[in-house]
Amino acid sequence: MANTYFQFKQFTIHQDQCAMKVSTEACILGAWVSASKPSRILDIGTGTGLLALMLAQRIDAPIDAIELDECAAKQAGQNVKESDWANRITVINKDVFEWLNTTERPYDLIVSNPPFFTNSLKSDTSRKNLAKHDTSKFNKENLAFALKSLLSETGKAYILYPELESQQFKEQVERMGLFYAEALVIRNQTNGSVFRVLSQVSKFKFSCPIEELNIREGSSHSEKFNELLKDYYLKL
Repeated sequence: MANTYFQFKQFTIHQDQCAMKVSTEACILGAWVSASKPSRILDIGTGTGLLALMLAQRIDAPIDAIELDECAAKQAGQNVKESDWANRITVINKDVFEWLNTTERPYDLIVSNPPFFTNSLKSDTSRKNLAKHDTSKFNKENLAFALKSLLSETGKAYILYPELESQQFKEQVERMGLFYAEALVIRNQTNGSVFRVLSQVSKFKFSCPIEELNIREGSSHSEKFNELLKDYYLKL
């Protein structure tokens, strides 16, 4: 049985009402993303509110955290309410692809850890399917369209996918006239296969050196992983 909560240094994530629990790769995304004084931040598919809270801890900007699932949105709202940054995070319980037609806000920083399973067997729980699977609505093409609609002219989006899905997402991004680059390649072990790819997307052409992160070196977390998560994890 999954833990009902995950305790970070400065906030707590309750997750018993969310299909997607706290994951190592999501924590890497939240800790790694950088931005130069964004005026507004958007977290697409916030789930428990994890990414919004991680960003709020170190970036002083208002954050909109959008989540389709009602139970997850309520739990994210409670996690936010119990944090030190409740005045800067707004949880929005809506479909992002419908909501983008009603908002005129451009965002300087967008993050998302989207669902990505496509051909795997689906579970008997519809909420888990929505959270984990690349559905006909929350697919890579629609996500690329959302980024084109919601990014400011100088904004950046950081999206987390497995390697194959990241390349598929790249095709959709470039069809939208946006620019894509691999920013961080994540492996579970040194010289292991690629576990996740964190990509950067924007409306302007940019140079982005590829960084690499090994989560573990042997049986222990790598020094780079420990350094990245030291302000968040209670124990490393």
